[in-house]
Amino acid sequence: MGEEPFGQHRVARTSEFDEAHAAMESVFLPLQMRLQRSAAAKSLGLVLNARCVGEVTVSYVRFGCGVHIDTAEAENYHVNAPLCGGADSRTGRMERVQAIPGRAAVFMPDLPADIDWRGDCAQFCLMFPRHVLQRELEAMLDRPVARPIEFAPGMDLTTGHGQAWLDMLWLIERQSRARPSLLDHPLAAGNLERLLVDGLLLAQPHNYTEALTGPRRPAAPQVVRQAIELLESRPEQPWTTPKLARQVMVSARCLQEGFQRSVGVPPMRYLRDVRLNRVHDDLRAAAPNSVSVSQVAGRWDFCYLGRFAAAYRGKFGQTPSETLRGPTTPCTRRRGEAGRGRREVVAPAAVAHKHA
Repeated sequence: MGEEPFGQHRVARTSEFDEAHAAMESVFLPLQMRLQRSAAAKSLGLVLNARCVGEVTVSYVRFGCGVHIDTAEAENYHVNAPLCGGADSRTGRMERVQAIPGRAAVFMPDLPADIDWRGDCAQFCLMFPRHVLQRELEAMLDRPVARPIEFAPGMDLTTGHGQAWLDMLWLIERQSRARPSLLDHPLAAGNLERLLVDGLLLAQPHNYTEALTGPRRPAAPQVVRQAIELLESRPEQPWTTPKLARQVMVSARCLQEGFQRSVGVPPMRYLRDVRLNRVHDDLRAAAPNSVSVSQVAGRWDFCYLGRFAAAYRGKFGQTPSETLRGPTTPCTRRRGEAGRGRREVVAPAAVAHKHA
């Protein structure tokens, strides 16, 4: 397989049974572990690498021989996705799952589980706190969730949503080895966590799937105005669409559709436009040698300077450096004013007037 996934985040590499048992419990939950009969002459050979992405634990686990694992009632949701080999598992009295590459096993809270883990099996093992899944589901549904989320025990990773979820997991694994890494940036790490959570809720059938995928009404114009006022007054905040939606008490999808109908662009596109305006104002106000373009762009959360510069020039008709060097020539000023005239969003007052 080459370099082990999440190899920069080693928890344990051992053939000592007690050490392996303690390492598994330290990352996941209390469990009992024993060697399978066929494994008596083989090395235990545990490899356990793990890290947190927000509040979600993502890990790579491999045994060198077959083991049987019994757990107590879990506090959180778990997903085991084999990369090679296979494992036979069951949670509570639900149907048994033969997990192999392309098919994962999902484990529910408040239920015990047993796993026959073959010696040829290496898995991605994820742990989702139940409050994280519930909070995100409530934001997506735009209402409280009365009953616990009950997933089907087998997860197909070959479908569109399932494959996309697995691709996201591999992206996180690659970022765990990168320097610099998206995982080092709290805002980016939070977005990756939400993608894992949202992907699970959309890819794996559960008792709220029909409500989640059914038709939704877009957010009302007054709700969109409230969201715009938040973005305009606090653009420096690490906004995401779900976080903004929670602030105005609608679902993320309703807010997206409401913005599209009222403003013509998604919430985060609107926020980008607001932040570009703030960068433009700061660059015009700054003395040429007092700050750099990258410092001002970073202040407003523009991490990729190439994309930022292209968006800035498209909006204002000049490069950020030209704005910083100022004063502008009459020709440049006319181009800048034309760029401002092509704003892709409208101000809150315009939205209010449009829907009055």
